[in-house]
Amino acid sequence: MKTSQGDVFRRRENIIEQLLQEQQLTVKELATLFNVSAVTIRRDLLFLEKKKMIERFYGGVKLIQTPLSVQRISQEQVPFPVTAFVDALTVSLPIQAQIFVGAGLFSTEIIQALAFLDISILTNDAAALTIEHPQKKALISICGGELERESHALVGDFATHSFHKVQADLCIIEASGFNSHEVTTKHLSESFIYRTMLQHTKGPKIVYTSAANLETVSQFMIDRTFLFDKLYTDATISSAILSQYQAQGIPIEVLTG
Repeated sequence: MKTSQGDVFRRRENIIEQLLQEQQLTVKELATLFNVSAVTIRRDLLFLEKKKMIERFYGGVKLIQTPLSVQRISQEQVPFPVTAFVDALTVSLPIQAQIFVGAGLFSTEIIQALAFLDISILTNDAAALTIEHPQKKALISICGGELERESHALVGDFATHSFHKVQADLCIIEASGFNSHEVTTKHLSESFIYRTMLQHTKGPKIVYTSAANLETVSQFMIDRTFLFDKLYTDATISSAILSQYQAQGIPIEVLTG
């Protein structure tokens, strides 16, 4: 039976979970635990090692301990200007447009604001199921799939397949990390979903994030920065970073309000 990409992602994330509990494990122990060959485990470990998440030693592996991310605290403390963001997006948005919205800290609020428009929204944000108000015009569809741990993002093969079947006019993705080279997220399974969204979008590909996340890198790449049409961030961005991005030709809009 062929192993799906979703199964590979889940196994690699589960390896990290096991290492958090056990501190260190051998290749043989991991192969037994996940019922796969030692070759498969070594391939997984090579991937995680390149991401600088683990350290390999003879016959085994241990987790690289990193301090708690300051950017996560900052992101929660600095609210993203959702109203200004949605206003900027809707200026040229056609009626009955098809939109992809990736799950994130602010995605439910963004979908709520977009729901007043005559558009179709496909999202992996499970919390969007609760959106309902009398003036709602948008058709909001949830992709289905498995709920990612510690988030409201739906992931997995079923979720990915939902985006394969649709072509979007606009794609909106929240990043956990952003620099001039890559756009990143904290979860491996989410990165695959968001790449699928981008691949099936024929119009603008938008990335947004709090300024606290600029010039930081999360564990997993969504895609290269140049493949996005525009970055939206809040007014707390430093003048140095703003000047750097403008000099590098990165399309950016700083939101206020």
